[in-house]
Amino acid sequence: MSHDVFISHSSADKRAADAACAVLEARGIKCWIAPRDIRPGSDWGESIITAIEQTRVMLLLLSRQANSSPQIRREVERAVNRSILIIPVRLEDVMPARSFEFFLSTSHWMDAFPPPFENHLEHLSRAIHQIVFGSQVPFSHPKRPVAPWWRRHALTLLLAVSVVAITFAITLGLLLALVFPWKHQTTRLVQQSPLPQSTFLPQTSVIPPVQTITPALRTPIPALSQSASENDLPLLAGTWNQYFDDARSTPLTELFAGTPIGNIAMAALTNNQSVRQLIITSTGMIEIREEPEDTGTYSFARGYLTLISSRSKRSDRYQYKLTVANAAIPLVMAGPGDGLLDLTGFSNYPTRWVRKGDGNPESLVGFWKTPLLTFVTGSHIVFVYTPGTFEFKANQTYVLHLTRAQTGTLKAANGIYTLTSGLLSAQGNYRFEGSDTFVDTQGKTTAIWKRQ
Repeated sequence: MSHDVFISHSSADKRAADAACAVLEARGIKCWIAPRDIRPGSDWGESIITAIEQTRVMLLLLSRQANSSPQIRREVERAVNRSILIIPVRLEDVMPARSFEFFLSTSHWMDAFPPPFENHLEHLSRAIHQIVFGSQVPFSHPKRPVAPWWRRHALTLLLAVSVVAITFAITLGLLLALVFPWKHQTTRLVQQSPLPQSTFLPQTSVIPPVQTITPALRTPIPALSQSASENDLPLLAGTWNQYFDDARSTPLTELFAGTPIGNIAMAALTNNQSVRQLIITSTGMIEIREEPEDTGTYSFARGYLTLISSRSKRSDRYQYKLTVANAAIPLVMAGPGDGLLDLTGFSNYPTRWVRKGDGNPESLVGFWKTPLLTFVTGSHIVFVYTPGTFEFKANQTYVLHLTRAQTGTLKAANGIYTLTSGLLSAQGNYRFEGSDTFVDTQGKTTAIWKRQ
């Protein structure tokens, strides 16, 4: 494994996560933490899934922000499915949300409050050290190299040499005074003329006084104004949720128009009620998180699956195949005995879904997951969603849930923003409406973002 511990944390708890990472790695415990260990240009969600699969322990930093984070809930769910040991650490006196209780009911809790958090890191690092290395031996600090004797006694040597040099100079002066007679000479004062004025500056080093700046622990966010300025990134910093002024459209409605990806996939991707979130820093780093969802009814017969969306009232007919895995399939995280569902026509490429602990290989009923879904628009823009889940219920209804997270950079000035993510870029207009709302206009679509 490339690392020992995966640190799951909310962006609001980054300071505590970085402190825990630093202490653990100082003890020889290799950690994986976002965004530090996500390679530039790689997919955010795929990197996290791979990191969880390759870890031995998940360190879950639980706080109020983490409790309400869908991303952390999915990370915990992934770790449970992979039988990875989870160590929940409460950063404050808060109980896990109901969505966490099922996964964490058997875990041993650790409390890291009251603050400061650093006071609890020694106990935490010892516990994880025992799990990773199976040892409770006190941590040994690296020995400092011993400096040579002449460096350790440099001051004493300098004083001794100085005394010898001064004594020698005085002795030599006395000897010269005895050998050569002293001649008194009248010193003539020579009046020197002033140097000519010149605009030439001598090559001297002028060091300006050093200005000491004490950084503030938290930079206050200035109040939003109604008009845009030359740099509005500090005003946009924070977490924003998206709403639409037109319930019929989202930014993907026009983008996927005419793309043969199926009506059910389109119903999910263009569902304006789905979760869409922006996390923006004051330096222009941005994370885009989407969780498209669709519900409806289904029926299946003779190798064909028919889905009807409750929202769009449109339907799709897919060819499907049900099998059971005889061996482990790493690409889709399936094990022996797991159910396999192959769907043709749901996305641009055939997809394979996995049902853990398959009970009835002849039935669709159950919870299916796939690690990767790819949609290509007519303009050859690729959207990758990971993971995807399909729940087929016994009452002939379904729930489709997809996840997409990507990072990029944002520039916002004078009411115009430019968003860059990998090879993709988009431009639009924005305006502020109060302190917690801004309006985003891109093409024919207008979205309203409200601060979380």
